[in-house]
Amino acid sequence: MRLLALLLILTVASIPLRANSKIVERWVLTDAPMPQLKKILILAVLENYLIRQRFEDEMERLLHESGVQGIKSHMVLPPRNEMMEGELKQRITESTLDGVLIIRPIDVRKESEEVILGVYVPPPGYYSFWPYWNTVSGPFYSTPSYTQENTIVRAEFNLYGTKDEKLLWSGESDTVYSKDFDKLSKDYAKMLVKQLKRDKVIDKR
Repeated sequence: MRLLALLLILTVASIPLRANSKIVERWVLTDAPMPQLKKILILAVLENYLIRQRFEDEMERLLHESGVQGIKSHMVLPPRNEMMEGELKQRITESTLDGVLIIRPIDVRKESEEVILGVYVPPPGYYSFWPYWNTVSGPFYSTPSYTQENTIVRAEFNLYGTKDEKLLWSGESDTVYSKDFDKLSKDYAKMLVKQLKRDKVIDKR
């Protein structure tokens, strides 16, 4: 159920909850040169195949815009429960991949958020100083709002180089879960690629 709740991802994070996803923890390799990454396997570890497919498709598209070839795991790898022990390592070793990016949900929690109704405008009588001053000791005007409970999915992402199997980039994100899987997946992919560029893991374009 936690995997189904993702994203997402597969997605996305905290950031203000009105934002779909945000990165809350991040680490980047600094004690060695960052290898040039031209071909990256995108591996979303999710039970929900639809989210996995949409996320990996979007990652492929966004990476391509940055001159990086993204390889979608759902197109080249069998389901995890059908993969023989050591098969993934063998496939990666025998490939021309430069890196492997793994994303997976690790926790789900509930959080409450106050949602403001409409756009704030000053109440009548607030537009001139003295009319307002005469009301300061009277009743106050409250902004209409309601409390909404959100499902927050914490996911981790790790990018490894294939030549020495060393960790290059890592972090965690929080995402407000939504049943709009398409938007969820696209927003999460956009967030990850944007951060990859900021951290100079891949080239900006």
